[in-house]
Parts: sequence; structure tokens; C-alpha cells
Amino acid sequence: MKVSTGRAKRLVAAIASVGLVSTVIMTVGVTPASAAACEKSKIKLVQSGRGLENPYYVAVNKGSAAFAKSVGLEHQWISSEGDSQKQLSQITSILAEAGNCAVINVDPNESSILPAILDAAKAAGAHVVVQWNRPAGVTPLKYGTTFTSFMSEDGNAQGYAIAVELFKAMKGKGNIIALQGMLDNTVAQSRFKGLKRAMKEYPKIKLLADQTAKWDQNEGQKVMQTMLTKYGKKINGVWTANDSMGLGALQALRAKKRTDVGVVGIDGLDLAMKEIKAGNGKTGFIATTASNAHIQGGYGLAIGYAAATGSWDPAKAKPEERAFYLKTVTATKKNVDVVSKDLSVGMKFTNIWDAIGSVIPETA
Repeated sequence: MKVSTGRAKRLVAAIASVGLVSTVIMTVGVTPASAAACEKSKIKLVQSGRGLENPYYVAVNKGSAAFAKSVGLEHQWISSEGDSQKQLSQITSILAEAGNCAVINVDPNESSILPAILDAAKAAGAHVVVQWNRPAGVTPLKYGTTFTSFMSEDGNAQGYAIAVELFKAMKGKGNIIALQGMLDNTVAQSRFKGLKRAMKEYPKIKLLADQTAKWDQNEGQKVMQTMLTKYGKKINGVWTANDSMGLGALQALRAKKRTDVGVVGIDGLDLAMKEIKAGNGKTGFIATTASNAHIQGGYGLAIGYAAATGSWDPAKAKPEERAFYLKTVTATKKNVDVVSKDLSVGMKFTNIWDAIGSVIPETA
């Protein structure tokens, strides 16, 4: 039975708060999947993230579109707008309509929302590929084949790499501000640990303050304005957990004519790359990581599609196919021309495991 989006949303809103989301799926008549693979024409490809006002998610969506085009299908982008309950409601509505032929590639707004998403998908028999965010102990191998695959960047390595670039530009001494992502976010936490690891190697670097700016450019600008008011000339560098916040911090610095401060971020956004290219490598935006956003969008859907069509069986997969870190590269003034190209153009999906950098240990 096909259920209207409006009805599914009302049901989710009524009972999701008490943790019975999966009951919605069963109540409205969608049964768990059989072992049979889905026909291509029945598959619904879905990409879920925060919002397309963020350039990172624009790149994710480009990758998703590239894969959908490669198999002759359309894909649906759904924006959570940073609202975990909205994201859960959206996904549950899609599951109620598409059932076991739903392929969902999701960046959970918060790690705590993922179990409810997985439970709803399990009830429908769907496949979910997860980006970035999961609670400790919730892994594809432990949960089962519904949690088809998990991919992430090695946030600790990223946070460390950009911190080292910042500290080298500061000649190994001075004071920094750190802008974190959402605090209940696995990747935000690991990136900040990477910063702390780098600081142990540079004992003359002092962290004046850290605060969340919620991955958002406008919020990054506001938080940086507050930090400038409080610390003024004491600030010598800014470490940010993504490029959007870094670009916001850069706006605030420029408004105060602080062109002597270096900023680093993560994600490889086009504007960050342009800032690095135009800069001197020592102040302004000086480093980011080359973006894997297009890979997360395209290969995430490709993996889910392979499971849904039966061309790949997650129950028989290698550990590195179920949970892996992507390959990453730090972008600086030296290599920005090479790593700043739009890699979503001409993407090929002949080997869906090309994206694997290294396996994520079960204990990670």
C-alpha cells in the first residue's frame, strides 16, 4: 500500500519522540523486505543532508546526480536544515512509500538520530549508507545489512593536518581560536582531537578559546566577531572544523582589518580553494582538505544501489567495504591548482570501491 507523505509525516510526528519510529512503517502497511533484489525501475535513490545553501552539500549532490545519471535514474535530495527530527520524519516518509527499494545515502544531523533511522529502514527492508556520523558501538557489522556501509574522513588526521599547516605559518608560536562543528557529532569530535594532538607537538601554541559554530558560515562569522571583541590582537590564528565556518571567520577578520591572521578549514570548498590560491600561504585562508564530497554523494548511492539490486551482498562483504575512511589530501598554496578541480565532472562508477582509503576498525 502506498502511503501519502502527509500521512506518514503526521504519524512520525505523533510517536517519534518516544522512540517508536519503526512502528510507523509497519502500521502504515510497509513490510520488511524479502531476499529478492529490486528491479532498477522500482529503486528510489535518496540523498539526505543539511541543506544546499552549504557549498559542501552542493558538491555532495553533484556526486549523487552523477551516479543517478550513470544508471538512468533520478535521485531525490532532502534537506534536514539542521533539524534531526525533520530528517527522521523525511526519511520515514520515503520508506513508507518506497519500502525495500529505497536506497538512502544519509549524513545524519547528529549521531544520536542514526539508530532511529536504521530501525525504520530495517522495518522497511531498505538499504542505508551512512556518512560521517554514528554513535559509538553502532557499526554495519554489528547492526546488520540494513546499515549497508559507512564512510567517513579520518577526522583526527584532518584536524591534525590543517593544524600543522597553521602552526607552521605561525612559526610555531602564538594564540589560536578554534571553531568546532556540532558538538554531538562524531566527526567534529575527532577533528578537534586532531587539533589537540598537533598542539602537543607545538607547545608554544595556546588555545585561547573554542566554541561551536554549527558548521555554518554565518554562525562562524558571528562567533569570530565575538572572539575578536574579547581577545583582539591576542589572536594569531584560527582553526576551524570546516571551510564554511572558516570562511565566516575570515569575513569577521577582514571586517576588523586583521589581515595578519591565518585561517584553516576542512572540506575543500571552491571558495576556500580560491582564497588559498589568491593568498600568500601564511595569512588569510591558508589550508583545507581536498574535497571528497562528490565521492560521498556518488559512491554512497552506488554502494546502496549495488546492495539493492543484488550485485553486491553486504552480508558477504569484506570489512573494508562495510566501513572505511576515504582517501584525503591537504590543500595548500603549493598544490591548490591540482586539487581544486570539480571532480564530479566525468565521474565513473566501474569500481565502487575506488573510494576506499583504509578500513575503519570496529573499535573506532
